[in-house]
Amino acid sequence: MSESEVKDSPSIADADAAQAGGVGTESSAEGAAASAEDTAAAEAAAAKRQAAEEQEEALRRNRLLRLMQSIEGQTDFASMKDAVQGIQKVARSERSHARALTGLIYDDPAMVSKLLRLINAAFYRTAGGGEITCMQRAVALMGFQNVGMLASSLMLFDRLPKGADGDRLRLEFARAQYAALLAHDLCTSAKHIDSIYITALFQRLGDLLAGLHFQEDAQVIEDLLDAAELVLGSAERHEAREKLARQRWGLGIEEIGIKVAGMWGWPDSLLMGMQSLRPSDPERVLSDNEYLRALCTGTNCLALELMNAPEEGDAEERAEPRKQVVQKFAAEWAVPLGLDPEALPDLVERARTVWLDLVKALGITLTPGGPAAKTAQAAPKLDPNSAAYRKALAEDLADAVDQLSRMNKRGAPLAEVMDTSMRLMMKALDMQRVIVCLLDPSTGSLTGRVGVGDKAVVLAPHFQIPLQPPSELFGLLCAKNADTLIVDSSDPVINQRLPEWFTKRVRGAAFLVLPLVFEGKVLGMMYGDQSEVGRMVVNDRALTLLKSLRNQLMVALRTPPKA
Repeated sequence: MSESEVKDSPSIADADAAQAGGVGTESSAEGAAASAEDTAAAEAAAAKRQAAEEQEEALRRNRLLRLMQSIEGQTDFASMKDAVQGIQKVARSERSHARALTGLIYDDPAMVSKLLRLINAAFYRTAGGGEITCMQRAVALMGFQNVGMLASSLMLFDRLPKGADGDRLRLEFARAQYAALLAHDLCTSAKHIDSIYITALFQRLGDLLAGLHFQEDAQVIEDLLDAAELVLGSAERHEAREKLARQRWGLGIEEIGIKVAGMWGWPDSLLMGMQSLRPSDPERVLSDNEYLRALCTGTNCLALELMNAPEEGDAEERAEPRKQVVQKFAAEWAVPLGLDPEALPDLVERARTVWLDLVKALGITLTPGGPAAKTAQAAPKLDPNSAAYRKALAEDLADAVDQLSRMNKRGAPLAEVMDTSMRLMMKALDMQRVIVCLLDPSTGSLTGRVGVGDKAVVLAPHFQIPLQPPSELFGLLCAKNADTLIVDSSDPVINQRLPEWFTKRVRGAAFLVLPLVFEGKVLGMMYGDQSEVGRMVVNDRALTLLKSLRNQLMVALRTPPKA
């Protein structure tokens, strides 16, 4: 190659530079495109999240609307709302006087007597030494507002239903009174002493309202918390409970109480105090703004644990578990609330003495040996082996079959028939729970679908019963279409054939199995149990009626749903 050719030809370095420049330009374009795609994807994801959040908020508002409509739709609630607002109107009026307030509270002298007894217990040391004998004196010492809200608590108590559900709510009311007495006795703040009883009494108003208006849903929530082994009174249980309630109703249980109290026109100071607060640091003294809420929260937790403390043995042995509860309370709450741990046990015992007298005056009987309350002793149960028991059982089951038959004739939905059949069977045989399992075509197994009674909703999903081949007792009984009563599930012959989920979680002491079989095909199973061995006795007449009850459920299962 000549010298001129060398000069005119591009160098290798120039060629490399040109190639590198081309690649750089191409990479820059690809990077810009990728960046644009990333931005678009991020914007799309953000828009999707926003849409999901808006949809969730709309669902929450709808749940909240249905919740409040359901509460306000109750005639008892409407009448109480009017009465409470009337009390608040009188209480806020400077021209009001005790006679007007008394007339609004109760015309029944017995109820006025209860209110005075409540007032004497609540303010027995600071406002009259337990000698307040008339409403005028009560109003003069406590003010219209406090007397009016105490009257409201008795109105709510007076509207609690009869039976077992009402007994549970009376227990909750008794616990609230216990918490209020404890808060009053433990309060060291002169600023809050006049309002502490009322605030502690109503801080868990939501528990009463949820139990009164949504008893089954509230019980399901408690069952789920029990299944998660969350300790009563713990912060973890409270937070989990509020989360579950919001998912169901759009409001936490505590928030329901505050919402309703606001509808009743209660003062903002009380609404603020109804918001629970736990100390974040057991070694830090709470500020003045935190003190009221925290003391009410602490005493509500303390009252719950004290009521659940075992009561066995002599007086000293019964007192020991309470001392342990108080020591645990002191470790978490004493410093934040400025309490003397050494003085706490005596203060708590004095409050307990007053509380026991108070619940007796309100007509609540606490049964020995545990946290059970009732307004009257339950009627003694009939001997399962007696003729009277057999007659009563036959009558109950015959009525149940007749009711289900009428439901099927009018074309009641399957869910309604299923729910009614479970409840009727549970009532007739005094079972603790009844669960219905149905065939899952995808697995060929029976799966627990619905249940009523103690923890039935939580336990139902654990019923997983293989049929092909049947490997455990329930599957074998269904395959044989054998109606079976197991009088003692702890019997070694029976126990070894029970699945692990039953022995570990369900643990029915005695149980009844009614397979749901049509033309040789297993469609499902009815299961019901009791917590005590020897209480479930099914004679021939009762078994015939139980089969008829089961057959009515079969009719509903085989009836096509209405279009």
